[in-house]
Amino acid sequence: MEIIKDPSAQEAKTPEPGAFPAFGSVSPSEQSPATPRDPETEKRNKAMRGRMFVLNEMVQTERDYVKDLGVVVEGFMKKVTEKGVPEDMAGKDKIVFGNIHQIYDWHRDFFLGELEKCLQDHDRLAELFIKHERRLHMYVVYCQNKPRSEFVVAEYDAYFEELQQEINCRMSISDYLIKPIQRITKYQLLLKDFLKYSSKAGLDCQEIEKAVDLMFLVPKRCNDMMNLGRLQGYEGKLTAQGKLLLQDTFFVTEHDAGVLSRSKERRVFLFEQIVIFSELLRKGSSTPGYQFKKSIKVNFLSMDEHVESDPCKFVLASRGSSEKLTLQAANMEIKQEWVQQIRELLDAQSSFLSALQNPQIFQKKDGGGSLPRQHSANGRPPAHPSSPLRPSTSNGSPAHKPDKQPEPEMSDDGDCNGLSSVLVTQDYNAVKEDEICVVAGERVQILATNQQSMCLVYRPANSQSPAAEGWIPGHVLASTR
Repeated sequence: MEIIKDPSAQEAKTPEPGAFPAFGSVSPSEQSPATPRDPETEKRNKAMRGRMFVLNEMVQTERDYVKDLGVVVEGFMKKVTEKGVPEDMAGKDKIVFGNIHQIYDWHRDFFLGELEKCLQDHDRLAELFIKHERRLHMYVVYCQNKPRSEFVVAEYDAYFEELQQEINCRMSISDYLIKPIQRITKYQLLLKDFLKYSSKAGLDCQEIEKAVDLMFLVPKRCNDMMNLGRLQGYEGKLTAQGKLLLQDTFFVTEHDAGVLSRSKERRVFLFEQIVIFSELLRKGSSTPGYQFKKSIKVNFLSMDEHVESDPCKFVLASRGSSEKLTLQAANMEIKQEWVQQIRELLDAQSSFLSALQNPQIFQKKDGGGSLPRQHSANGRPPAHPSSPLRPSTSNGSPAHKPDKQPEPEMSDDGDCNGLSSVLVTQDYNAVKEDEICVVAGERVQILATNQQSMCLVYRPANSQSPAAEGWIPGHVLASTR
């Protein structure tokens, strides 16, 4: 495979003055008059060479990436299995590697080959990323685990240095474990270059733009999950709080029963189900940590958008509590983004409550449609509705696209709010973050279904597990009565 060094430096070279013509060349007097070059054609050809250069780089770096993942899986992981781990490290080796084996298998067995096919058919590239967006979610899972992995590697650095020497590896395990994070970011940069050259060549760029947008969101989710992985002290399950919509740093002032506290810097995370306030640890460090301080559930949340003393401030409170929190944003743009997102959450919550209380009336008023859908921070609706009234394991993945809400039916054991209740006929273990585990014999309430025969369900709390909401396959459910 020939890799073009410079896509723009492909012009024919003219001989220097005084140079002898090559053997067999035609003298200027014998040449027919040169056909004038079309500037537009030259511009297009130059852009097409640029596209090919980007594709070659993507394929070659993908091959290198698969080799690096192989060093982790076939080298470090295999050696850990053979050698064993220190007694006090038992079980922690799984934290070190996370789901990197899954990432390696997919890229080695499937994605690399599909990228290589794009060298012959450039139009396959954008479709490849769009089609497998769901699969790329495994990088979000990897990044959520990454802070814990870093902690264990640092704790047992001597052990891993010994492993490195035994497998004769040129780089440390930390250098290899950062590769997936670097790669998911690299895709975005390469696709942007591919879009640039495609646009210059005058090609239809609609699908490529979709792929670029997608590969902007995936690294952002990865970064969000790495930050969440560094949140300490929160005893709940973060994946049960719905999609992370926004996060930013504010100066927060607490008011409780007339007592005003000093303004403190807080990292605030806004989920579909909860707002979490945390204190920044290791300030200035390349790997900051966050200590949980307090939270407000969205179904108890109220907001005052305006504070007279400062246009960058807004107030959040928990209904039924005298405590109020005044948040001061760094600028008006951040404040407006947060106020708009929270307002949408509260509006969706109000609509959802109305739908639960009077589903038939709501469906008539809504034109027979499904339950209200919340909008994400980018203004687009998430893949499925997520109830602000209950915990959710949803991460907003677009793989599950709900169709119409099932017609409400009442079961013999008294479903609440008119939602159909069905029996789980077989155990199911969640394989994706927006899915939940269910056990045969449980009853769940169906909130939505999609074209892939998946059901978005709510599982009430029981003695074994808390309430949860997420997707499960339809085949593990009995028919509604």
